[in-house]
Amino acid sequence: MSTLFFYFLFLVLTADGLMVFITPVVVYMLTGSIEYSGLSYAIWWLPRLVLIPLIGRFIDNIGVRPLSIISDCIKIAGCLFLVICNFHDPLIISIAFGIVGSLISIGNSQTMISYEKIIAILSIHKEHHVNLMARMDFLGMIIGPIVGMLFIDMGYKYILLIPCLFYFFNAGYFIFTNANLGNKEANEISKNNLDTDKKSHFNSLIFIMSTPIILVVIGLAIGNNMFDGLVESSGAALIDKNMELPVKYFGFIDVAAGICGVLGTYIYGMALKRISRSSLLFLGLFIIAIPSFVLILNPNSIWVFIICYALTIIGKVITGNVNRIVRIEIIPTAILASTSSIIVLLCQSVLPIVGILLFFFGGHKNIVYYLMTLSVFIALLSGVLLVKFMKNKAIENTIYKDQ
Repeated sequence: MSTLFFYFLFLVLTADGLMVFITPVVVYMLTGSIEYSGLSYAIWWLPRLVLIPLIGRFIDNIGVRPLSIISDCIKIAGCLFLVICNFHDPLIISIAFGIVGSLISIGNSQTMISYEKIIAILSIHKEHHVNLMARMDFLGMIIGPIVGMLFIDMGYKYILLIPCLFYFFNAGYFIFTNANLGNKEANEISKNNLDTDKKSHFNSLIFIMSTPIILVVIGLAIGNNMFDGLVESSGAALIDKNMELPVKYFGFIDVAAGICGVLGTYIYGMALKRISRSSLLFLGLFIIAIPSFVLILNPNSIWVFIICYALTIIGKVITGNVNRIVRIEIIPTAILASTSSIIVLLCQSVLPIVGILLFFFGGHKNIVYYLMTLSVFIALLSGVLLVKFMKNKAIENTIYKDQ
């Protein structure tokens, strides 16, 4: 695989990381309400329920390159919309930022699914490239929020021009990507697209429902996503109300999480050489559970919040990489993007639910921490079942077929 893929992946994920930081922070700064932050977060994720499966099918049918260009152009338009327009009503603010956030998150899913497809087709060392993909994701989580924290006091509209520039560079790369890739790579992608089954959407759903290990993978991701969603949507409000600190300190949470995410990719790479995937998955669950419960039991300390949440990210890198490699190696390549998009949809369907719950019940004391506790138990239960499946000899042979 060309290393340019990963350089531009880092660029676009940095822009996404900046937008993920700035959207909830600006909504809370402009509205001062955890309820409107929750509404914005729900709007952020709801359109995915319709669009993510379509994106996966388009990737399978027309290819990575055109979808990447279209995605970046749409994200640029969304950022420029927020730069040009001025909003004063809290409801309009939450809706506008929620819609643009939705465009960013849909584009992010398109990017990750596209790279899974590229790795499945082109990579000889799938484990290495999946881990590298996760590393770029977390590096973007570090650099994006740092940029946001440095420039937020200048005004959020100036910051929005930075992701516009990064998306423009990434779109330019994919416009000229045939000149940068070898003929073998371009031909293999084209050939794969031509062989795609027209009924891939239906086949993908049937495949998911008939594959127990995939269902358990979805459950584990739902638990992890629910916890992360609660932090992203309510973190700024918790820092302001519980800890009585400026909301821009929320950026420290994202930065610390990103650093531990990168560290997690190195831990994953080293541990994979020494222990089995099922043992590695169990380790990841342990690293998720203990810091999560410590965080929940200490709601007023910014340092406990930052350190414990960051530590959970190491466990989520491990479990996330195992989930991703299971998908890549089990799902047939012809329906990989379509199936992965449905899996991503199911995994992230909990996020608008989180936003809606916060909108209606955000005023209730400790509701965020009750939901966090529920999310940890969902992840633990699903993770234990996944370990059990992976220790099953028949499934383990399937997972390790390329090792």
